Amino acid sequence: MKRLLHINASPRRARSRSGMISAPLLAGLQAAMPALSVETIDLFEADLPPFDHDAIEGRYGLLAGAPVPADQAAAWQRLRAIADHFLSFDGWLMSVPMWNFGLPYRLKHYIDLITHPGMTFRNDADGGVEGLAAGRTAIIVAASAMPFGAMPAIDGLDFQLAYLKAWLGFIGVTDIHALRVAGTFGPARVIEAAMAKAAGEADALVAQLTARAAAV
Repeated sequence: MKRLLHINASPRRARSRSGMISAPLLAGLQAAMPALSVETIDLFEADLPPFDHDAIEGRYGLLAGAPVPADQAAAWQRLRAIADHFLSFDGWLMSVPMWNFGLPYRLKHYIDLITHPGMTFRNDADGGVEGLAAGRTAIIVAASAMPFGAMPAIDGLDFQLAYLKAWLGFIGVTDIHALRVAGTFGPARVIEAAMAKAAGEADALVAQLTARAAAV
């Protein structure tokens, strides 16, 4: 990786459990790869445009090759600029808490803004889909109060990590590394164990990615 975008989907700042793992992971990558350029987007602070009437109508009109009003074209072009920015990186680190078994709404909003034909995927003549983000690396730090990954009985409720893996696959990403910070609610010993496990996995991932970069 040469350019990494850190997508922070938690509004909790220093109290974010996903952030407590992402921060040292990111620091480790930067220490091991001094040439790595990192940018952070805090989705709860970012100026994300609405995906409203103008954007939707501009989408359908432009994809159909029809003329559209200037305001609709401008709304669509703003979405395209966000998608182009996303694709200008060859790696992403996503810090993601679980909210109501799924994603924080600001992350879903961001995904909805950039996931369109001609942006992060395209359709072929037979109606198939080709992702336009192939060849890139995604790291997901997924925090949850419940111990997902350790209790198969609750895994069907995971619409956080499962969704992100499916979405990344849809846009062509196959090099996906997922770290769970699972079990962040309960007795202190349970939380400490979950954090220690995730921190160890983050250290191992830094070593893995560093070794891979050195071998290129």
